[in-house]
Amino acid sequence: MSTSTSLPNPDNSDRDTPSFKAADAILQAGSSAFIAAPAQKVWETVIDTSTWPEWNSFVPRVTVYSQPDSDANDTLSPILQLGTKMTFHARMDPTSTKPQKSTDTGLIVTVFSPPNAETGATGRIVWAFDPDAATTYSPSLLAVERQHEVRQVEGGTELRNWENMVGWLAYVVRWMYKKQLDVNFEMWSVELKKFLEGEGN
Repeated sequence: MSTSTSLPNPDNSDRDTPSFKAADAILQAGSSAFIAAPAQKVWETVIDTSTWPEWNSFVPRVTVYSQPDSDANDTLSPILQLGTKMTFHARMDPTSTKPQKSTDTGLIVTVFSPPNAETGATGRIVWAFDPDAATTYSPSLLAVERQHEVRQVEGGTELRNWENMVGWLAYVVRWMYKKQLDVNFEMWSVELKKFLEGEGN
């Protein structure tokens, strides 16, 4: 079942992220979906990484290793916020039943703006490489930003998510993984839609 046939430019290929113009991206991937659920519910699911094992085959596990205003004695919340630092444990071939080593990437939330039903404001969250993470490359080699938008529309929510990647290594990533990333991004939207609509929201 297609998630986005009625949405213009469903792969979001013309959309910028805060630091990178779409026209400058060496690798770009994205997907969209109409979800028959309120924007606030979609937003809460996207930012609550404890729900991801239930619906997200691409990134079924996230380790949050730093939250703003937390100290060493705190149990870190799985809910994303501005400044959250985390490791994505991605499965690059989420449709495979064979064991596979996770691709671990350290990330930080750089933009966090929840949707507002009263004003109609679109929710936005962006994450990028955590510059302090061991998995992070020099920005001249590889840099990435991933943006989600959650917008209330008639009858439900328009979800868009896309990633812009730049740097010399982005050419290698594009050559090795572009087709798979396109599949994985589409799965992200399809699975989130099924999860939320299956709950009857």
